[in-house]
Amino acid sequence: MIPAGRFSSDFILKSVTVVVTAGIFFFCQSADSRKSTAGVKPTLRKTAAAEASAAPPAGEKSAPAVEAPQQRQQKLIVYYFHGSMRCPTCHKLENYAKSEIEASFSDAIKTGQLEWKTINVEEGGNEHFVDKYKLYTKSVIVSTVKDGGELSWKNLDKIWQLVHNEGKYRKYIRDEVQACLEGKCL
Repeated sequence: MIPAGRFSSDFILKSVTVVVTAGIFFFCQSADSRKSTAGVKPTLRKTAAAEASAAPPAGEKSAPAVEAPQQRQQKLIVYYFHGSMRCPTCHKLENYAKSEIEASFSDAIKTGQLEWKTINVEEGGNEHFVDKYKLYTKSVIVSTVKDGGELSWKNLDKIWQLVHNEGKYRKYIRDEVQACLEGKCL
């Protein structure tokens, strides 16, 4: 029994750990929620297909047209979205997800069926992702794409709950991405 007025160092250490962990989580959450995207307009960029179909400048010969394959392969893009300010937990979110994807799905990456992208939503041209995916903090999004268009997407919203248990976090990422590869994403 602990005498009244005295705490064990173990109790104090555990309490400080809980408070610091909660503080980092809420700092990341509140830093993201303070950002306003009001008035931000996504920039329009030409797609590679649009640039390829544009007429060549006067005096230049155009390259022969290359026929596109009749049916393009469906693929998954796994995004990790973050802002410019990143804490150690934010780096864990990215590192665990990226390394699990690369280890578990290397064949799908080699064949082009799966792609990993890390995107800073605060960099120019990336602001539109905030509205598109309803982002309010660092997030992992799995997007199913076919013929250049997004068919569906899913926010892996349990990453914040699992980040401090690497095994469970990696299993969650692996299981969700596998389900999406099998067409059972939603």
